[in-house]
Amino acid sequence: MQGAAQDTARVPPVPDDRFPLEISGDVREDADGFALIDALDWVRLHPYDLNRISRTEILSIPCVTPGEADAILEYREASGKFRSPAELLTIPGGSESLYRALAPYVCIRPGSDSGRRSASMRVRAARQSPAAAGSPGSPLKFFSRLELGEYGGVDAGSLFAKGGGERTEDSFLSAYARATNIGCVREILAGDFEIESGEGLVFWRGPVAAGNLWSVRPGDGLRVVPNRSSDETRFLRGLALVISLSDQWSGTLFFSDRSYGANVDSTGEATGFFRGEYATVTSLVKRDALREQLAGFHAGFTSPGACTAGCTVYRGVFDRRFAPADRMRFSGDRIIAGSLDMSARLGAVSAAGEYAVMSGGSRALLLSLTLAPGRSGMLMIRWRDYQPAYDNPHSSGEGENGETRNERGVSACLHVHPARGITISCLVDAFEHPWPTLMDPMPRRGTSLTVNGEALLPRGGKLAVRYSRKRSYDPAPAADAWGREVKTAGETCDDRFRCEVSRKGGDLACVSATAEYARVDQPAGDVVTGEILGGDVTLSIIPHLSLDARLSLFRTDGYAARLYDFEQALPGLASIPPLYGHGARWYARFRWSVPSWGEIALRYARTIKETSVAAAGPLLEVSGDAAGEIGVQADILVP
Repeated sequence: MQGAAQDTARVPPVPDDRFPLEISGDVREDADGFALIDALDWVRLHPYDLNRISRTEILSIPCVTPGEADAILEYREASGKFRSPAELLTIPGGSESLYRALAPYVCIRPGSDSGRRSASMRVRAARQSPAAAGSPGSPLKFFSRLELGEYGGVDAGSLFAKGGGERTEDSFLSAYARATNIGCVREILAGDFEIESGEGLVFWRGPVAAGNLWSVRPGDGLRVVPNRSSDETRFLRGLALVISLSDQWSGTLFFSDRSYGANVDSTGEATGFFRGEYATVTSLVKRDALREQLAGFHAGFTSPGACTAGCTVYRGVFDRRFAPADRMRFSGDRIIAGSLDMSARLGAVSAAGEYAVMSGGSRALLLSLTLAPGRSGMLMIRWRDYQPAYDNPHSSGEGENGETRNERGVSACLHVHPARGITISCLVDAFEHPWPTLMDPMPRRGTSLTVNGEALLPRGGKLAVRYSRKRSYDPAPAADAWGREVKTAGETCDDRFRCEVSRKGGDLACVSATAEYARVDQPAGDVVTGEILGGDVTLSIIPHLSLDARLSLFRTDGYAARLYDFEQALPGLASIPPLYGHGARWYARFRWSVPSWGEIALRYARTIKETSVAAAGPLLEVSGDAAGEIGVQADILVP
């Protein structure tokens, strides 16, 4: 497969299709996690040109700090251009970790060639056994994505996704077409798209992994991004128009008309969005149960220096009323939200923030201050305040609950390179939910700590460690209006330690081992623990043919101590199964690379549990549970 031009003489490339520990430790198998995998996978197949990449695009790549992004742009401005991605090792502020983070997603393109392929297509199919009982469709899972390259400023794409148990007619279909640089029209897009705005208080700020240094990167301005994810909730469907009024002023108009899956009560009111596959009779009732028409605009200003300012406003109308689950949830059939965002840089100091207001007067505020006195270090402090009832369905929260409502908090991030080949990052977050609700009738406070360390070892080795602790407590016993206790008060402490070591044996083999331990102290005094031990091997003895294999052994006392075995055994395929009980999981993948057009990969995975942990609802299992999955994928690239 074609990829970024890389100089491997000094630093071995990142092991194929693996993400840094800082990301894999936080990605979960949810909608935003899938969006992150899809976004990074698309960039890997369509790498950025280092001589044209913007600061926003640099920061969209995991584990790249604002200070490192500034160093890249300053070097490019001073030297004129990059001649090889390996120059990332030598620029002021460059390092092996920066090179390893960027290498899979960047390249150098000659002259004015846009470098876009005329067409690229991914086709993936998988079948899981045993099939879910009562599903209306076949157990086959299918995914395909087609991208037509940019010629004359025009590109287009489509996506089709069918989940296991879904009928074909209930599958997800998405498409877009885009034209750029037509007079004063910078961009016009029709179809499915995402709006990434400011700090995410009005619209999403891009797919992120929660709880690490990269996830709290500052945002600036607004971007219209084609939808390339199989997430069926987080996108708009309609038309977006971006106009350049001058070198400093720009405007964006957008309109959307689409349906959502939704939970609807007996009175016909919506009680929430439904995310998931339509693989049961119950879920089919929720499909297209809610419709929204949305219109809005963004006005932006960029100074000749390094300052930006913008205003975003939208109005959405639903075809049925929302019934609030509590007094802090959105209610009604229409919503108006607006915000002011800004970012500024002055030497080693940069600041960003966004202030948002929603119809009804609820507010949200997020401020960020970054200090990067030397390119080998960075300190970022962020403060958030989400007032009651700021429950914007199109926003993305930052903090303990991932929502933009009922939370205050402050976080501090430190990222340093104390020596060549060593990277240390630390995130501390203090949060509170100061306004009680009917479901959570007392203030909840807590702190979380995450420390990541990575060291490059001789001969292509790497050692990565991660420690995280989250402590939360309820200060007093909870009671409802009748004096009945509804929740056990006390402190919950969740500790997790993960270590990963890998070694690359030239271009023929790469081996790695991972160990993780979890301990959860619950309010009632119960202690739940879990351990996982796994190993990977990658062999490329025959040209253009490689084998990847993994074996993981796990043991947990309960679901609260579940462990996530992050595996991306097919490029672009998010497989992050939660492991609990006692058992083993393994997979094997064969991949055949054809330089002229792409690659084909075949994967088989299986989970066997000797004993299972009983839990409510869908987590209820029986002893001896086993499931196997076989998948095949082809990437077709036409120059």
